[in-house]
Amino acid sequence: MAENRFDTDPKVKNYVWSRAAGHCELCSLDLTQDLITLTPAKLGEVAHIIPASPKGPRSDTNQTPEISEALTDDPNNLMLLCPTCHNIIDKTPDGYPKDDLTAVHQAFLSKVEFAANHAITHPSAGIIIIGKHFETPVRIDPGELQQALWRDAIQPICRPLTIEGPVVDRYGRDDRYYEQFKSNINQKLEHDLTLYRGRLGDNPIIGVVGIADIPSLMIFGQQLGDRIRHKIYSSNRNTRLRWPDVNAPVPEFKFSFTENGDAEYALVMSISGDIPDRDVLSILPNCSIAKFSATMPNYNIVQNEEAISHFGIEIQKALSQLEASSPKPIHVFAAIPAAMAIKFGSLLTTNHKHPYAIYDRDPPSNAFRLHIKLNELKEKR
Repeated sequence: MAENRFDTDPKVKNYVWSRAAGHCELCSLDLTQDLITLTPAKLGEVAHIIPASPKGPRSDTNQTPEISEALTDDPNNLMLLCPTCHNIIDKTPDGYPKDDLTAVHQAFLSKVEFAANHAITHPSAGIIIIGKHFETPVRIDPGELQQALWRDAIQPICRPLTIEGPVVDRYGRDDRYYEQFKSNINQKLEHDLTLYRGRLGDNPIIGVVGIADIPSLMIFGQQLGDRIRHKIYSSNRNTRLRWPDVNAPVPEFKFSFTENGDAEYALVMSISGDIPDRDVLSILPNCSIAKFSATMPNYNIVQNEEAISHFGIEIQKALSQLEASSPKPIHVFAAIPAAMAIKFGSLLTTNHKHPYAIYDRDPPSNAFRLHIKLNELKEKR
């Protein structure tokens, strides 16, 4: 033992390992397996929130050797961390104050407890939607979706299913393209997923994530609807399927429209970017534009799960107002993240049976064109 620094009892360390289920409490890394050799290992370190020495990180002027000694074996003061996270919190203690670390520690233990008590009764499966209309091929690692489900304390019982869109031929994204995409979706939902029904039980949770064109993602959301419990994840270029900021406030949305007799409404959703009125009016010159927009549209607006849920609540209010104002189809022009496109489609089931026409941009002109009518697709289901 260094001067005024106390060592944690080995029995207490073993308890900390067991309590954390062998995972880093900050980054969730599995510390029981060597990532290179894939052999069993013990890679974690038991870290102190309040240090084992009066001179350690996060100590204060009132910390005596007696306090350090009392806290060094206190499980509530101990976290299991990977070496990288341990080094970060001790090298930059101002960025990881003891109150914040304590809150993270308690939240992590709550997730472990929930997973232990409920995961088996809440089995899950993952579904990945990948479009093939992009110039550069895209993919989502199935393993990352598995990890996202585990982080939410629900148990994936099978490898995620992947739904691939059709290859875009010389005719572009025409009716055949969307009918094939819808057929691929139904194959997974009604056949492949059913193969796991015995293990999933009667009320599974489906974790979904997608990178595809907006109309296809809306079709998928509508097919999910309210018949399957699901969680929507968002793929982020930097954080993958980890939420960039779980504590970020939900985005602020604005909705405005003017009731205009029997006019047809164009619902313009500017969330990941702005859609100029001229682009809409060039297609529908006599429409009345209803604007649903983020206060600050940007590509990284989905910072956490709450952002998607909040979008669903606010857009439902807007849809209800528009549906009450006109029996005619609502024309949708959307610049929205993939996760919100899935959420939008999932709303157009029980609560919103109004006809919707979905537009999207086409190369090389980048002009909008009508792509699908969701009510027609729903009637064929």
